[in-house]
Amino acid sequence: MQIMGDIAIKAYCATMQLMRPLFPFLLSYRRKIGKEHPDRHTERLAHTNVSRPDGPVIWVHAASVGETNAVMPLCHKLADLGFIILLTNVTRTAAQIVAERVGNDPRFVHQFAPLDIPSVIRRFLNHWQPQLALSVESEIWPATVIELNARDIPLVIVNGRMSDRSFKRWYKVSFLTKALFGRFSQIHVRGEEDLLRFQQLGGRKIAITGNMKYDAPTLKVAPEVRSAFSAAVKNRPVFLASSTHEGEDAIVLQAHAMLAETFPDLLTCIVPRHPERGRSIQDLAVAKGMSVRLRSLADPVDDKTQIYIADTLGELGLFYAIANVAFIGGSLLPIGGHNPIEAVHLNCPVLTGPQIFNFREVFGVLQAGDGCELVENAEELAQKVQVLIEDPIRAAGMCANAKSVLSNLNGAADLSIQALEPILQQISGEQAKVLPLKSGSVA
Repeated sequence: MQIMGDIAIKAYCATMQLMRPLFPFLLSYRRKIGKEHPDRHTERLAHTNVSRPDGPVIWVHAASVGETNAVMPLCHKLADLGFIILLTNVTRTAAQIVAERVGNDPRFVHQFAPLDIPSVIRRFLNHWQPQLALSVESEIWPATVIELNARDIPLVIVNGRMSDRSFKRWYKVSFLTKALFGRFSQIHVRGEEDLLRFQQLGGRKIAITGNMKYDAPTLKVAPEVRSAFSAAVKNRPVFLASSTHEGEDAIVLQAHAMLAETFPDLLTCIVPRHPERGRSIQDLAVAKGMSVRLRSLADPVDDKTQIYIADTLGELGLFYAIANVAFIGGSLLPIGGHNPIEAVHLNCPVLTGPQIFNFREVFGVLQAGDGCELVENAEELAQKVQVLIEDPIRAAGMCANAKSVLSNLNGAADLSIQALEPILQQISGEQAKVLPLKSGSVA
């Protein structure tokens, strides 16, 4: 079985290397359609003008926004222990999140993730020379795994999760997974279910460290920005639909139309998961005869504005802070939902659809503790938004319940630090000072 897996990995690596001449054209196309950074797309081929900092480097790869937000507390703790953090992302949105969260902190370096091509990964590793590589959640790239393993660079999955869909897909090629997952030095998972799945796929040295998303800090909201937006909104009720996907915006607009019969001055803010969809959402709203403003165009909110589309990046905290209630998108379609913890931190009552399989744990504890409510369609969405706007005591109670249940679930980053301690001591060459732990367990 192991031999078959090794053969498959070698075939994959050889194929990727043979295709290497085609990737500049692919990157050029992606750059034209806005999927790659216009000035930094060559970083995907491990070309960079940034020098390697002195000191031990830990490479942390977080593909997109969710993974980046989850791993940032761990990154800061590792930086506080004296390590340089090389953070890589695939998406431009995640890269902007990193820029906002670390600023000019010299302990952090950002690059776009190298493509999983053997020669590209070798160039990347030759330049940055990391002593440890951390992959967030479920990012598994065969060529990267092989090249790190060949250099005896420890590779660890942190905040590991294995969704139903991913597990079924990996299990069909279990001969390959044993050859891949067996090469990880450690795997840190969120809970028992993830532990069992990674074990079945060939993982070793698996630790239950909890979900780092519970450790996420409160989103920053600039006081002057909040004051300006609050002044424009005045005392109007605000309904927020965050992280929406195509197909959900029409449902939100339908709910707004129902709510407007009770709250004629209602302002509905839509923050799409992908900001480039702002114009298409505007078209939907205009077709329904609604007054719409786009934040990307710096359109001012006035008394006649009904729909405000925040098609910008890094401002979700502002809207959670302003809104009376938030619907978390990606949950009325089979997408899996999005993280509600940011809304809870900013005292915003949470509604979600039923399709929350990627966030089963967090929504499960919130529902069990009366910290969120479920909606199935536009009618239920409008009904529950109306209740929470009309009953501020009920809204405040939901927020308090949500904060209470989540407060018992943080500490995953500290548990990962503890599990990493032998590796950290080895690569630092001296005793690493490990932070005291909160309640939790390592298996």
